[in-house]
Amino acid sequence: MERLRKKISAEYGSKPPLVLDMFSGRGIIPLEAARAGANAIGIDISPVATLAGTLLADYPLRDWSAEEQLPYRRDERLDGANPGSSEISLTLDGFAAEPRLLHDVRLVLSEVARRVREIVSPLYLGLNPRSLDLPWAYLWAVTIPCDGCGRRFPMIGSMVLMHPYKVAGEPGQALKVVVEGDAWSTSVHEGTAQQEPTFAAAAGKRGKSARCSFTSCGHTHSLDVVKAKGLAGQYEDAMLAVAEVDPETNRKVFRPPTAVERAAAKQADDWEFDGANETAAIPDEPIPATSGVDAYQYGYRTYGSLMNSRQAVLFATTAQVIDELYAELTGIVSEEYAKVLASYAAGNLPKQLRRATRGANLLAHGSPDGTKQNTCQVGDVFSKQSVLKHQFDYLEAGPGQGPGTWSSVSSSLVNALKKVLEENYVGGRPGRFRRGSAVSLPYRDRSVDAVVCDPPYYQMIAYADSSDLFHVWFKRALRHVLPDLFGGAVDGADGLQDKSEEIIVKGRGAKGHGDHRTEDFYESMLAKSFTEARRVLKPEGHLTVIFGHSDPDAWKRLLAALTDAGFIVTSSWPSRTETAATGVATISVTVSIGARVAASHRPVGIAAQIDAEVVAEVKRRSRVWDADGLALEDQLMASYGAALQVVGQCSKVITPDGATVPLEHYMTLARRAVRDAVALRLDELPLETFDPHTRLAVFWHELYGRAAVPRGEARFFAQSDELRLEDLRGPILDETKAGYNLRHDAPEALTSASSVYEVVRGMAAAWPEGTDAVAECLALSERLATDAHLWAIVDWLATKLPTSDPVAIALAAVKRNRGTIQASVAAQVHFAAPQPKLFEEIS
Repeated sequence: MERLRKKISAEYGSKPPLVLDMFSGRGIIPLEAARAGANAIGIDISPVATLAGTLLADYPLRDWSAEEQLPYRRDERLDGANPGSSEISLTLDGFAAEPRLLHDVRLVLSEVARRVREIVSPLYLGLNPRSLDLPWAYLWAVTIPCDGCGRRFPMIGSMVLMHPYKVAGEPGQALKVVVEGDAWSTSVHEGTAQQEPTFAAAAGKRGKSARCSFTSCGHTHSLDVVKAKGLAGQYEDAMLAVAEVDPETNRKVFRPPTAVERAAAKQADDWEFDGANETAAIPDEPIPATSGVDAYQYGYRTYGSLMNSRQAVLFATTAQVIDELYAELTGIVSEEYAKVLASYAAGNLPKQLRRATRGANLLAHGSPDGTKQNTCQVGDVFSKQSVLKHQFDYLEAGPGQGPGTWSSVSSSLVNALKKVLEENYVGGRPGRFRRGSAVSLPYRDRSVDAVVCDPPYYQMIAYADSSDLFHVWFKRALRHVLPDLFGGAVDGADGLQDKSEEIIVKGRGAKGHGDHRTEDFYESMLAKSFTEARRVLKPEGHLTVIFGHSDPDAWKRLLAALTDAGFIVTSSWPSRTETAATGVATISVTVSIGARVAASHRPVGIAAQIDAEVVAEVKRRSRVWDADGLALEDQLMASYGAALQVVGQCSKVITPDGATVPLEHYMTLARRAVRDAVALRLDELPLETFDPHTRLAVFWHELYGRAAVPRGEARFFAQSDELRLEDLRGPILDETKAGYNLRHDAPEALTSASSVYEVVRGMAAAWPEGTDAVAECLALSERLATDAHLWAIVDWLATKLPTSDPVAIALAAVKRNRGTIQASVAAQVHFAAPQPKLFEEIS
């Protein structure tokens, strides 16, 4: 970083370069630009992302030392921090021991916890609001009326509360449903679970169902019936267990809830909030059908309904306290600093929300046999980055201490802020963030030195849909603090984040359900954003695009958008953006593509010449990537940019008949070059000497093994060898709902037209019947018993598959019996086709 700062300073002098990220998200790129000594600007269409960037790369880089001290005292038990005084301690030099912002954020988070606890304490037995001796969590389940007996029963996905741990002598704990007459209750016992879950997949069947807890009934309800009951409003929440911390052992333990605890929680159903607000305290914004919120299909149609009544009251109270605290702070510190502190307090809400809806399951780590350490946590409500999961049994974190509580997530927020402050460059300038659209940047022509961006990855993440859960709560906490973001003026018609110009693909084909965010929309809007980048860039400016996606369609649309906007690729390089094992293909590897505005007078390229240059350049790079341990899938990603770097030297590339060569041709050519350059050990036989189907099978297996491959990727695979996907389906590939899989089973038939790969599969399948059956496969395919290509694939596939794989076991046996099989082939050929007579009678 220091070398980079010196280089920037030498090149730009006293006027640092202006760096723009028009898809700034949480502000990582602007933060790094600021650390490098540049002036950084972040633009994002999402109010949630704009706030995240501001908290990360704007507020921490400002000087707040002149602000008045806050009148609050810290309770280290509530904010999860290390013990210390509420006053700022000073060193001998008179400087604060920790940055002022960090100290005050600690105080405000602690003050929010204290006030919220005091307000909601009646819902948790009405104990002393300053006491911390409350349970840390409560296990709940949704109940439904049984269609068999009419009685309500809970839908529980797991009876395990705590696994045993032999080393510590802990027997573990499990839940049990106790039935007495027409009522049920729960008990907690030591040891492993004695009952089966009431909501689970039946043995040998797919799909979960709900089974009535009453032994006299036991009626089973299909998932469709369960969904119908939710849509009919028949769900009710019931408390199953209470999680406490044993004061003697400091271990988490579970017990059944008391009648008093259930009654206290029930008060939340009729809770009234003080003051008249223009916005409902509990979010009533509707959940869109295509939002990726799983609870929608079970009848939960508003964001406020994603949690039970007491959870909703806790969050609504927290938002209200933050709003009131902001008004109070404006009379103590500057209005800007009051906004900063309230924003950090609100920034803690999403961290807690991720552990606090009906999707927050109990994570009981360990194993039933007690050999692994047992711990308990609250699960993340996101099953994937764009999917908010649903659980019928879920964990509610309380207002005290423990996983998922305000104090727990406060600690992680403070630690993150501390890290940013510690790494802050003393000469760094605060980043500037504003909500805006990448297709209409609020900057004048030729005013930006560099645009560095990490654009949305096609259909990988639905950013706004994923963060609407946070948005609706920010509106309650920050509508007066940040009215330009959360005052409602920039909302869509549904009260959620406006998605009209969000550049993503929302599902593909039928999955999009009529959403406007289609593939064509994505490509068109991305091209418009790059056109805007070209407009604001100085003539000598640079554009860097960071992208990582395994789907060639995503790359095709990205590179087409860049080209259509008038840019040429000048450099490309892969890099590991997160920790990743060498040789493992993961999204942690991304490709940075450097681009400049295309010169007006570039030559026209001749297809044959440019094709040769592309192949040579990709092969050269591939050898370097291979030496660096980059996985094959990641090499394919990197090859696209390398190819376009060559093609971009020309205004267009034409064939002998004058036709323009399409972009897709060079992506296919780049993939083929990677395949040809990769070092595959096949008895030193070059891969290109094998038949096309076998070449494809070998490279496919190197990349994906037995994993399913999406149709788009499979199509590009086929095109790399000038094959049609339709011709591969059956002989080489199987098609499933998940995509295409490479076949490893026996082929339907063997003929002289069968590929080497098909013959080897036939040999593996025939092995259980003996060497003669294997030899017959060679005879049917009219292969020589000594065919080097065939035995090379036998050896290669036996090595590539796991040693326990049945195909690998069979091929290992085939290799050991190679001589016997070859002799059997010779014998079969001899008896099947005897020598003709020297003289034949001709009629």
